[in-house]
Amino acid sequence: MKAADLHLHTRYSDGVWSPAEVVREAARHKLAAIAITDHDTLDAIPEALAAGSEAGIEVIPGVEITSQADNQELHMLGYFFGDAWKDRALRAVLDHAKRIRQQRAEQFVVKLNELGIKLTLADVAECSDCGTIGRPHVAMALVRRKIVGSVEEAFERFLKRGKPGYVERYRMSAAEAIGHITRAGGVAALAHPGLNRLDNRIHDLRDQGMAGLEVWHSRHSDALSARYLKLAGELGLLPTGGSDCHGPSRNGPLLGSVTVPMERVEALRERALART
Repeated sequence: MKAADLHLHTRYSDGVWSPAEVVREAARHKLAAIAITDHDTLDAIPEALAAGSEAGIEVIPGVEITSQADNQELHMLGYFFGDAWKDRALRAVLDHAKRIRQQRAEQFVVKLNELGIKLTLADVAECSDCGTIGRPHVAMALVRRKIVGSVEEAFERFLKRGKPGYVERYRMSAAEAIGHITRAGGVAALAHPGLNRLDNRIHDLRDQGMAGLEVWHSRHSDALSARYLKLAGELGLLPTGGSDCHGPSRNGPLLGSVTVPMERVEALRERALART
């Protein structure tokens, strides 16, 4: 059965692999298609498209936009922009999000310095080779400076909400994220709803233009997937799914561990084409 993994990250956000490495891993798993869905950036798309063309794998330009509803963070996936992923308005929005991430990284450094931890923004920047920095790169810098033994420890001791080094960040509303995606010709889908538990808002998000729901995810149990598949059917939302892989990890989800049949991909494509 031809299958696709529709939730993947590269080093252009908080992943480990380059876009070409993600494509190679997808080829190793004999996937027919993948979606690159980096956080708040489309910078990986050109490299991924070139690698996909060479490997014979369809690369779907995508993004995962950080937003909020009811003061709770949620992530909105965007798929099937076609050439509109080059859209200036969408890229301006994402560039603004990138600047906010950098400003937040600077604030993390200040807070950690106040805690007596010697860390510089240059230390953080050295942990990213793509020009994008964020909280994961702060964690990596703490590991490099031997303040902590692992990225997980960095989050648990300093960088998670409620920890002494945590910095709150600006998030656009979910309605704004949906609007940016749909205006660029894409299809918006709520990522991993089982982690947000905002089921009472999914109907509203649908009414605001959201077209899909990530039913299958590496952190969804079978019961949760069944629940969201039923809800997607009731609300007329397109079911999606993906591993949310960030690279090779013994603890994280593996690329291709969660896939959907190509029939689901074609349904998303048809919805996008119907809007253009």
